[in-house]
Amino acid sequence: MKTKGIILTLFVTLSSLAQMRPLGSGSIFSPVSSQQIPQGTPPNVQQPPVESSQLFLGKRVAILASHGVEESEIVFPYTYLVQRGAQVDILVPDWTPEGIITSRFLMPSLFVKASGTFTQGLLIRYDLVVLTGGAWNAQVVRSDEKALQLIRSQYQKGLPLAAICAGSAVLINAGLTRGFNLTGSPVIKQDLINAGARYQNLPLVIERNLVTSRSPADLGYFVQGLKQALLTR
Repeated sequence: MKTKGIILTLFVTLSSLAQMRPLGSGSIFSPVSSQQIPQGTPPNVQQPPVESSQLFLGKRVAILASHGVEESEIVFPYTYLVQRGAQVDILVPDWTPEGIITSRFLMPSLFVKASGTFTQGLLIRYDLVVLTGGAWNAQVVRSDEKALQLIRSQYQKGLPLAAICAGSAVLINAGLTRGFNLTGSPVIKQDLINAGARYQNLPLVIERNLVTSRSPADLGYFVQGLKQALLTR
């Protein structure tokens, strides 16, 4: 609950900063305008051509995310999968069932309507489960027991599980790192190593039924990994 409160407080603060009254003159602190909030660098990655709108027909995919998910890391794979016929569910924590807010680094950007919650996802068989990045998002998901149950169940069934950027940190809490070749954001490299993973500085790593990528810059590689996972299972 503490993590949830921090995330929600931060988003409320960012959205209301422009309306705050200025502090006393001479103070080193001042309200932040929306123009001052960092948005990071958008990835220069284009969607691959659609080879067939029915390529993933009959496949059902879950994308797990919470507030603060990096916009490109949910929009890009969602678009890729839907354009090729997959049914894609956006699953969110039980405490925010209506949906979540994406971000571009620190800037809130989009509202995403949820398909269901992590708890509801436990009742559904998914051909693929995708873990998204964004530092705030990953911290929430990795501390959510229902999400971790879903992730462990997916792996134990031998079904594909994919993670990108900070999303790979969720695998630590799920107990799916020791002895694995994995990649993820360089920021969590040491965390993955400490959890027993063999970190690979590569855009895409596939081992058994785990697919991992480093960052938004690798989204083109990541979706190719998703394609391989869906078509070879």
